[in-house]
Amino acid sequence: MIIPTKDCNLDEKHYEELIAKEAKHWGVVAHDPQNPQLWDDNRLFELFFGREYRHMVERVGATGPRVLELGCGEGTLAIDLARRGLQVDAIDLSEDRIVRAKSRIQGATRPHFIVGDLNVIALQPDTYDCIVAHDALHHILNLDHLFAEVNKALKQHGTFVVMDFVGMGRVRKICAAIMTALLPTYQPYRKKLHYARRLPAFLATEEQKREALSSRSTDALHQDSPFEEISQKSIRTLMHRHFCVVEDHSFNPFWYYLVPKVRMPASIRYHVARMLHAVDNAMVRTNLMHGAYVFMEARKA
Repeated sequence: MIIPTKDCNLDEKHYEELIAKEAKHWGVVAHDPQNPQLWDDNRLFELFFGREYRHMVERVGATGPRVLELGCGEGTLAIDLARRGLQVDAIDLSEDRIVRAKSRIQGATRPHFIVGDLNVIALQPDTYDCIVAHDALHHILNLDHLFAEVNKALKQHGTFVVMDFVGMGRVRKICAAIMTALLPTYQPYRKKLHYARRLPAFLATEEQKREALSSRSTDALHQDSPFEEISQKSIRTLMHRHFCVVEDHSFNPFWYYLVPKVRMPASIRYHVARMLHAVDNAMVRTNLMHGAYVFMEARKA
């Protein structure tokens, strides 16, 4: 068996090794105090992602009642949608995360959580009014296959809603790496040199990561999550190829990445974050930079 994509073919054994490593990583991933992310801080998440996240939830809610979430993690979005009265199926690669998602369910209205690999999944035709993917597609190697299945599984006039990472670009990543190294962050300076070995994977493009998979190289791949950022700019390209896109806008070009990592007094932390978020918005509004994240809404082709 071959796991085919447009530009990368993996034999079955190699693919199974990689996908097992990916599932293991997401099964044990936890908050790292020395490498905090925006979603570790509710106030920062609300500032940088809140408007788009609420827009996503509203659009999904308006298209129900049958909804499928791709890459549901520990079920935050799926549970939120179910509480709004939607009938939600939710799929994730990690069995451990699905167990934790099920443990969070309260009340009679609950999602149906499923363990599944989105790279090879087969969905039932004409089943869902809406399919949603939040921060999941950039981990999917075989987007062509997945998008074909999404198109098949949507009912007539069904909606596909996506909010995802589409890449910072090499120059911005180099700037981010330099600033992370120089600025006082939650990671001590004495440990930053140790993490320099991860720089090639951080800077690698989608094409370089896919080439590394084919050649069985590891330099361009995240050491624990081999499919991290395996799809970036291709998300947008393939969305327009497979669906009729009705909304497409980007946001958060740069500062979203650094703000949670930089150590600063609590008294000014959120004031500085608001200022830098305004800079991010201005860069997108003036077309100085494209956002690293995208919100897209599309209709069944």
